[in-house]
Amino acid sequence: MKHRSALPIALCAALAAASVMPPVASAAPPPRVKGMICSKSLKASAAKKSIWWTNFQGARKGFFDQRETTMMVRCFRSQADCKAWLYWAQTDWPDWNQWLPCKRGFPY
Repeated sequence: MKHRSALPIALCAALAAASVMPPVASAAPPPRVKGMICSKSLKASAAKKSIWWTNFQGARKGFFDQRETTMMVRCFRSQADCKAWLYWAQTDWPDWNQWLPCKRGFPY
């Protein structure tokens, strides 16, 4: 009979401990980064290994439920900036996402 009373006590103790523990902290979203246009002048002025680029396509619901679409190719000075930009592009254009992972160099 002692085993039957031990289970509810252990369950109550576990629930009490879980309610006292602090919530798990979630990571903050990355800062918004404005990507650069991958122009010929950027290509001429920057070293190939110092530029990262990505391609993104997406859609969202606009005014009067009209579907808006976008396609963007952007260049960045770091991989972290490229990934941050992709995070916000997917957030701002949540439907029909198609994107390339960040790559070093120029798209053309």
